[in-house]
Amino acid sequence: MKQTSIFRKAALTLPFLGAVLTGYPAAKPLPTDPAQLGAQIVAQGTKNGAVACARCHGFDGAADGSGAFPRLDGQSPEYLANQLLAYTSGDRKNALMEPIARGLNDAEIKAVAQYYATARATSFAPGFQSSQLLARGEQLAKAGDLNVRVEACESCHGPNGRGMPPAMPYIAGQYSHYIKLPFQMYRQGYRKTAQMGDPARNLRDQDVAAVAAYFEQVSRSASK
Repeated sequence: MKQTSIFRKAALTLPFLGAVLTGYPAAKPLPTDPAQLGAQIVAQGTKNGAVACARCHGFDGAADGSGAFPRLDGQSPEYLANQLLAYTSGDRKNALMEPIARGLNDAEIKAVAQYYATARATSFAPGFQSSQLLARGEQLAKAGDLNVRVEACESCHGPNGRGMPPAMPYIAGQYSHYIKLPFQMYRQGYRKTAQMGDPARNLRDQDVAAVAAYFEQVSRSASK
């Protein structure tokens, strides 16, 4: 799926979610047990404006495989919670996620984060990629490229991209289309971190595609 199609898919979701916010039946009273709380929010959202997480991310955290929405299954709960808090504060910009995150209180954020951290989903088979593209992606992942002042991706995201909680998410097995999207966000100023500044500015589009293709085909179960 082309990157423009990914953006189009996410954009088309905006009016859909707007209709959900006004027309979806009111959520049932939320339980106090964290496990039950997380499951209920994922299934039906909250009365305060958070729509059901499963509508975009699936009940198992695998989303729909298109790359418009990321995999969340098995991501660290600290990282997931921190990202939701970043949406509520405005430190991370996303037209879909900001109002949803603001419809969750701190306990609900922790419950949802824990739910997806313990979820286990079946992986989608990655599409075919050329051996040259994967080789370049592996080089950037493991060694970086001093010629363009880019460190190895694994220096922050951990061996084989398995993540370094709480700050760094796993990218092994993440959808290649989704891995590419943050580079655009960093370039356009919608996301800002010291670690991603140089890679976003210095990597060519074909190198970003190579990194994304490489990590998509890395098995997370094998990387741990």
